Amino acid sequence: MISIVLTQYGGSILGPIARVLGVIMDAIFNFCSMIGFENIGLCIILFTLAVNLILLPLTVRQQKFTKMTAVMNPELQAIAKKYKNKKDQDSMMKQNAEQQAIYEKYGVSPTAGCLPLLIQMPILFALYRVIYNIPGYVTGVKNAFMAIVSLVTTQTGFTDKLMTFAETYSLDKYDYTGATADSLNRIVDLFYKFNRADWSEFLEVFPDIAEQAQPLIDRVIHMNSFLGGIHLSEAPGFVPNIAWIIPILAGLSQWYSAKLMAGTQVSAAGEDNPMAASMKTMNIFMPIMSVVICISLPCGVGLYWVASSVIGAAMRLAVNKYMDKLDMNEIMKKNREKQNKKRAKKGLPPISENANRNTRNNYNKTIAELEAEAKKKNEPPKPSVKVDSTKYYEERGIKPGSIAAKARMVKEYNEKNQKK
Repeated sequence: MISIVLTQYGGSILGPIARVLGVIMDAIFNFCSMIGFENIGLCIILFTLAVNLILLPLTVRQQKFTKMTAVMNPELQAIAKKYKNKKDQDSMMKQNAEQQAIYEKYGVSPTAGCLPLLIQMPILFALYRVIYNIPGYVTGVKNAFMAIVSLVTTQTGFTDKLMTFAETYSLDKYDYTGATADSLNRIVDLFYKFNRADWSEFLEVFPDIAEQAQPLIDRVIHMNSFLGGIHLSEAPGFVPNIAWIIPILAGLSQWYSAKLMAGTQVSAAGEDNPMAASMKTMNIFMPIMSVVICISLPCGVGLYWVASSVIGAAMRLAVNKYMDKLDMNEIMKKNREKQNKKRAKKGLPPISENANRNTRNNYNKTIAELEAEAKKKNEPPKPSVKVDSTKYYEERGIKPGSIAAKARMVKEYNEKNQKK
């Protein structure tokens, strides 16, 4: 169980990040309450949009790296093919050196594509932590449940009665006695998991407070419902029901998102690259995994998954459209300037602009074309054809060594220089 105590005072690295995201979620809920839409599902969608906008600079940076990879990939693949069957240490060192030279030429770092992902991972884990236990971070939602808790704790023997519900959710190991902050927060955690059937049973177990509790229960049910009948704190389960719309949407949105991402990465890596086959496999595997996970987790987490995939795909399309309008040579120039500043700090010479002279030509060239050019450069010069001067003059009726022959030689020499 992810209790309110743990979410608010947890000492893990995710705690501070989750608290910041919780502040955003709380602000969104308060705003929705002010305009009359007190619903956790709507808040999750708006929350997902806000977080994606915060991460937009990382998304743009990652897309720039992918775009640059498409430009320099022919040269990287040519190097890889050059050392394909060479596994000795000397060859591997030369290959790494040549690849590093390519990255320097284009002004990018080999780790540039990984850095945004490394930054996003703890944020994503913290997001799940917030979505999984909304009352731990959203004050308005917690207060709505606390109103019911206040009624329950006035009843004699409420602890034993609550233990019956706790056993259903495997939460019976927690102590619900007393009026401490910990015990009250744990009751909120328990009530947050209740579905409509649980609340009906709750009113039967506590008949003395049924009249007072009913409007409070109606409020939290409304808060925690989506599209009328989907309870966000309950997992859809493997028996078909209306909540299955969440896993189905998760699978479809993940399929499109994976397809969009795979298309971008395959174009950067090349169709013959092993990465292309891997992306096609992931395009099938990820949607299936999304469906299975969203069936097992609370619908609130699944709704976040759907919203994240849809919003993420829309933002990637917008960023790709923006990137298509950029001048790659200008980007490389800026990248090179940044690289030269770093090299200057290390006492290294700057990267020459001549290093990027062939970039525009290489952008649309295939590996075959690059290899053909390299082969042509390495071909030995063709032997010059020797002309028999005697035969040359005899064919023209001129006696070799005569004044006419010399005059003809001077004339042809002048004509050639005039053409030049």
